[in-house]
Amino acid sequence: MQVSGSTRRFEFGRHETFPVRHGWLAKGLGRVRETGRYDGDLETADALGLGSRMAKSLGFWLEASGAAELESNVMNGTARRRRKGQKWRITEFGDVVTRYDPHLEYPVTWWFVHMALARRQNSVWGWFFNEFHERQFSRDACVKAFLDHLAELATNRPSEAVAQRDVACVLQAYALPSGRAVTDPEDASVCPLRELGLVVRHGEVHRFEKAHPLDAVPVEAFIACASGIASESDSDSVRFTDLLRSPNGPARVLGLRGEQLEVIAETATNEYGELGVQVSLLGAERHLVIPQAKPSKWFEEHFRRIGRVVA
Repeated sequence: MQVSGSTRRFEFGRHETFPVRHGWLAKGLGRVRETGRYDGDLETADALGLGSRMAKSLGFWLEASGAAELESNVMNGTARRRRKGQKWRITEFGDVVTRYDPHLEYPVTWWFVHMALARRQNSVWGWFFNEFHERQFSRDACVKAFLDHLAELATNRPSEAVAQRDVACVLQAYALPSGRAVTDPEDASVCPLRELGLVVRHGEVHRFEKAHPLDAVPVEAFIACASGIASESDSDSVRFTDLLRSPNGPARVLGLRGEQLEVIAETATNEYGELGVQVSLLGAERHLVIPQAKPSKWFEEHFRRIGRVVA
């Protein structure tokens, strides 16, 4: 992820103010599989039982989650604006999700969706998890910090209202009200990303807090996240200090503290040492050695490890 340097173009508002909801991605993947496209028009909205703006929002979430993409983007290697009638394809990650977790019920699926969002360059999602360092904050302070960031780096600076809507979508997606351990999957209006426990909303004082995960982060999500840092430098290893400090690293993206990184790195070597995951000492620094592989590979390994078999 770019964190400094020349100005660049950011994306705003493609979520249509709606966080992803239970059942949405499964519906969207089904639509792409059946029709070979995702237009987000009234026909799509009627077919999926969504409102018109929700149907448009789902197109963003299919792409942002890494589950589906425009074929033209694959061929050209660049993101292009979606137009009606364009062909879509289910990605390798989306295909594995369809095979192992078609209804997106396993927490590991949402950890991988979250990683795709947090690594999304030039967006409020990437900024919030990588560049916004306040542990406790108000909504207004978060919006101001986002606007300050955009004033420095964005070629297309938004209005305050647009920035407010982007920040609101992040907080609505992730913030779990304090005192609630889990969300109710029967509540279709709730975003499953809340279940990760990365942000808490303290309603009584109207403040938010970045938190450490409620439950253990799946080791495969940690490996995939660490592997992403290594691949950015075209390496098969990453320093422990970078796991803790780097943008897109597991400390920032997965909310892991130093001691948690130590424990999960040990678990990674125990579980996947045969695949080449190991801790090595290079000079005076410890490195986590990771074979380069796509996130979908580690996602699939999770289900193999827990004994989830598909026909």
